[in-house]
Amino acid sequence: MFGCSTTDSNGVRLVEILDLHNLCLLNTGSPTRRTKPNEKLSAVDLSICTPDLASSRSWYTSSSTFGSDHFPIIISSPIRRSPYQKRQPRVKYKLNNADWLAFKSLVESKINDLPELVSGGETNSSKALATCLIESADQIFSVKRNPSNKIPFPPWWDRECMVAVSRRKEAERVYAEDMSNENLDILNEVISTTRKFLRDKSRQAGKIFVLLYLLLRALQKFGQVLNVFDLLSKNLYHRLHFPPFLTNAFLDRLAPPSAAESIYFPLESSLTDDSSSLNSSFSLHELKGVLSHVKDSSPGQDGIMYSFLSHLGDTALMYFLNLINSVMVTGNIPETWKSQEVIAIKKPNKPTNDVASYRPIALSSVLTKIAEHLVKNRLEWFIENNNLIANSQYGFRKSKSTIDNLAILTTDIRIAFSRDEDIVAAFLDISAAYDNVNISILQHKLLELQVPTLLIHFIINLLSCRYISLIVQKDGNITELKRTVFKGLPQGSVLSPLLYNIYTYDLELSINSHINVLQYADDLLFYSVDKSVVKACNSMSSSLNCLNIWLVKNDLDLSVSKSSIVVFSKKRTTPIINVTFNGQSLPLQTKIKFLGVVLDSKLSGLAHYEHVVMKCAQLLNIMKCLSGVWWGAHPFSMKLVYNALIRSVLDYGTFLLDGGSVLGSQKLDVIQSKALRIVTGVMKSSPSNALQVECCDPPLKLRRQFLSDRFLFKSMQFSNHPLHRKLHELNNIIHTSRYWRHKSLPCLIISFRKFLTLHSRIHRSPSLPIFMTQFNSLILDPDIRYNIGVCKQDILETNIRFISSVEEQNWEGWDYIFTDASKISVDDCVGVGLIHWQHKIIQKIKLPPESSVFTGECFALLKALELVILLKSKRTIIFSDSKSALQSLEKSPFQMKFCYPIICEIRDKLLICSQRNYTVIFAWIPSHSGIKGNEKADELAKEAIKDGDIVPYINYCHDLAALPKTHLWESWNDVWLRSSKFKGKHYAEIQPRIPSRPWFFEVKSSKTVTSIISRMRLGHVCTPHHLARLRIVDSNICECGEDIGDLDHIFFSCSQYDRTSFLNSLQSLHVPFPTKISCLLLYPLLYYNVLSSFIIYNNIKM
Repeated sequence: MFGCSTTDSNGVRLVEILDLHNLCLLNTGSPTRRTKPNEKLSAVDLSICTPDLASSRSWYTSSSTFGSDHFPIIISSPIRRSPYQKRQPRVKYKLNNADWLAFKSLVESKINDLPELVSGGETNSSKALATCLIESADQIFSVKRNPSNKIPFPPWWDRECMVAVSRRKEAERVYAEDMSNENLDILNEVISTTRKFLRDKSRQAGKIFVLLYLLLRALQKFGQVLNVFDLLSKNLYHRLHFPPFLTNAFLDRLAPPSAAESIYFPLESSLTDDSSSLNSSFSLHELKGVLSHVKDSSPGQDGIMYSFLSHLGDTALMYFLNLINSVMVTGNIPETWKSQEVIAIKKPNKPTNDVASYRPIALSSVLTKIAEHLVKNRLEWFIENNNLIANSQYGFRKSKSTIDNLAILTTDIRIAFSRDEDIVAAFLDISAAYDNVNISILQHKLLELQVPTLLIHFIINLLSCRYISLIVQKDGNITELKRTVFKGLPQGSVLSPLLYNIYTYDLELSINSHINVLQYADDLLFYSVDKSVVKACNSMSSSLNCLNIWLVKNDLDLSVSKSSIVVFSKKRTTPIINVTFNGQSLPLQTKIKFLGVVLDSKLSGLAHYEHVVMKCAQLLNIMKCLSGVWWGAHPFSMKLVYNALIRSVLDYGTFLLDGGSVLGSQKLDVIQSKALRIVTGVMKSSPSNALQVECCDPPLKLRRQFLSDRFLFKSMQFSNHPLHRKLHELNNIIHTSRYWRHKSLPCLIISFRKFLTLHSRIHRSPSLPIFMTQFNSLILDPDIRYNIGVCKQDILETNIRFISSVEEQNWEGWDYIFTDASKISVDDCVGVGLIHWQHKIIQKIKLPPESSVFTGECFALLKALELVILLKSKRTIIFSDSKSALQSLEKSPFQMKFCYPIICEIRDKLLICSQRNYTVIFAWIPSHSGIKGNEKADELAKEAIKDGDIVPYINYCHDLAALPKTHLWESWNDVWLRSSKFKGKHYAEIQPRIPSRPWFFEVKSSKTVTSIISRMRLGHVCTPHHLARLRIVDSNICECGEDIGDLDHIFFSCSQYDRTSFLNSLQSLHVPFPTKISCLLLYPLLYYNVLSSFIIYNNIKM
């Protein structure tokens, strides 16, 4: 009955029990255990169930034992019952190796069938476009499979694992067909080998996955937002665990019940009288500029990805562009553009039954986001060009950051301490600032600032009467709950930060002029400076009353419980004060966390240093899980992990507090040493200065000065930055104030003095160059040719090919201008040369030594355009051998990471040429390829280094950004030369200068080998000789008993190791004998592979 060949008494009793309890046996007689040769078949594994289940169940055994001696039993049911409904994955396409050309062609063929754009038909056109894109994607792209009835492979599973399992299955099949002792031995050996291989594979990869888990936990603890794109792309809705009973309360927070306001905005009459270019239709160049920098993220409800749009052809893009322009004018915004799907994600370490424990993540349509990007570019340019945002606002503005606020505050505190003054500071929190923005008030402020009508029309229509939906699972069913939103700025929109800055533009104007104001988005800081704390409190109270009036007027409220008062004073006892807001006392604290930096009342920095140490202690545990001394990730990977996790924390804001607590800064040095020891696997006794050189990680004090230099040189591009005036004032006070007699100078003051030593004039402006340039210049599409049929070949052949290419392009009769720039050495000036080929006009210009060749190439293009305008040339080709300069000119200025003033000036000149109908083409040609015009321009550039014109002899801040790194390496080399005389002498003989990269970046070896070689280089290695010096062992004699157990003995004479191959390899490399191990360590790339082979072959650990 069970499948066995015999019957015993236990089997008879089991059958009687089944009959007594009315149970059924599902076994079909198939054996459930693999037996040895000559043994009887065995079915010891039984499956028992009630009769109502037995009729609908099928029973069978798997053909493979998966390395066990029992065959797995599989019981299946024809009826599948799923307790939960499952949604289609939001990111359902495999786009890694997608056929974008086929997708582009298919969309282009369908685009003509879409409905024609008419006023009032924007909703239908938007739906048709979305349907076209999704249907084309369904036809071209493969869909991700997410089968729920299969066990997924572990992440470390690869082709080697598949081969091992296939080999095991084959051995099982052979044994099942011929159950002989020989086949059984082969099967057992294969099973054992496969089991060991898979176990080692999982252990090797396990450390990496421990890192991922711990890193996720660490980021959650430190308040980092999870990658929602990854979360939703894997369809993990069931992991969000949002309690259904919190649904209404959660939606009430996002969309408070309120009556809709009637907002009327007459667009047509306004546009009639407005000739501003910002009210014109968007161009295809603007759209392509936006699409060039966006990356795929989780899509909205329509499922469209950014990459769908960025790979479209011009016909489809024009349809989308016309749709956007129609929406802008008519105000008929499709409902899908105004809808957001909200995902509730639980905050770390928060209770599950509290609605405040969940963070809303809003997902909008990509079509809406692109339109918002276009509007944002124009609105931001208008606001910044007219200087309409408060000067105290540094949040979400180009080239401004939290460090600006912190630098201004700490500098003011130091100035106050130098003058024996106190500062009363109020750190204020506006309650749900973005969610409570009143749309009517926002519209009024946009009109008050005379923002272009077209932009206001789109913004107000988009924000008024929005829709949000929340997906919840209740009783196994998926429910979508919708709400209408009448106030607030949409979460996740690129427009929201800019609109909030506009909403608060008049906040600073309504406050008492005796109070200093700093803003970063919705973080607000008031502080009053005075010798009398009472007077400072009175000024603060007066300003808070003004703030209360402004908040009420603008429909906002202050969260008193989240606001704090701190008195910054150098007195031993902090004065006790009482500051109230609207009748409520603000809590008085001795330290406060402001924009990620903990500031104490004495500005010693100790509180922040302790905060950083606690934060890094957890991150060090992550690194320890990744790598040990003899196992784990390669030092190259560990150095990247250190830079990302540890050094980023050590860097942020610490240079602003340097010069305070020496004890606190020493704690940071300890963190750095611990992390670098984990990276390299060296001993604890290793000298820290040598360890820093080994990892190419400078001392933290020097790095803090480097960060200060980099920040200040970047901020110097703004002529009206308040920090410069304050640093000048502090620099003058330091010489006379008693406060600084026994204190080291702040990093910012040292950086400021470096800035004052620059001899050349510096290009500065009140705002970024992009905002000082005409808008029409920024959206201009320059004609740039990268391939005119010329490549580097034989010089004579290249020149002939260039002439023929010019003839093929029909450029005969055009003016040719060749440009070039040159720099021979670091200390030399940059020479700029250009020649007008027809008129034989030449120019030679000299730029300061701090300038880069890139700046020289751009400057040459600028001078060429000035020559075109001067000569009134109708058709001109400007030849340049700098592809980087032409690519920077081609990029959309709004999406450039760095804003180059020269590029903006070039665009202004191009606009003048366009307005005067001058045709200008830029063409790239290879350098030093024998083209006569290019060779002449190169000759002029080299001559200009010595005798070029020095007007204008000016530095640009993007070039000065390279100076801090130069200063850092110079200072570090000096410190290393001095300190190595007392500590790290052995390492200084091997590495006398700071390398540009660590040696282990170039050598591929195991962690054991790199740890041993690093220890050998540092001179701290577990040999008997060194351990005896540290008094860890009593004798310095090697275990072989022949000689002192130092490195030379182990590698060249110890009888315990086989060194035949080692010595042969050294001889093949022409190493003179006798030699020492210290000589071999001088040349990493030449001898380290030989050392690695010897260490691995003899299994050395020391």
